Amino acid sequence: MIAGGLTPLTITRAAAGEPVGTSFPAREGRYSSFKLWLKYAKPVRGQVTVDAGAARALRDGGTSLLPVGIVDVSGSFDAGDAVEIIHDATAVGKGICNYSATELREVRGLQSAAVRELLPRASRRRSTATTSCSLKSPSHRHEPA
Repeated sequence: MIAGGLTPLTITRAAAGEPVGTSFPAREGRYSSFKLWLKYAKPVRGQVTVDAGAARALRDGGTSLLPVGIVDVSGSFDAGDAVEIIHDATAVGKGICNYSATELREVRGLQSAAVRELLPRASRRRSTATTSCSLKSPSHRHEPA
């Protein structure tokens, strides 16, 4: 809670639940340092557009993205670069890509087994297209002081 200290009874009013200042409710759990680094420090080099099923999986579970859920790839990036994950023109996450943009364009929409056939060296890497995609922002409520 952040509130003005010059107004009488501010602490008493806040303790009673009155809307004074800006409240920051506690959030469940903590974000890993990797996810915080990914969200705030790693620059985005491209975009990956996904279907509704992949977007739902990323939003609900924060899972990695499989090539089968990819419908489009924008930009030029290498394996290891960060990409923004998009569905219906809205960002749903950010991830570290396991493939270059060129490779991802070749395997988009394919099942993992087909990806390994098309890109034999992919079997040495993870079969997912990106890792650590979803990171929801903490919510906060602002009310005038």
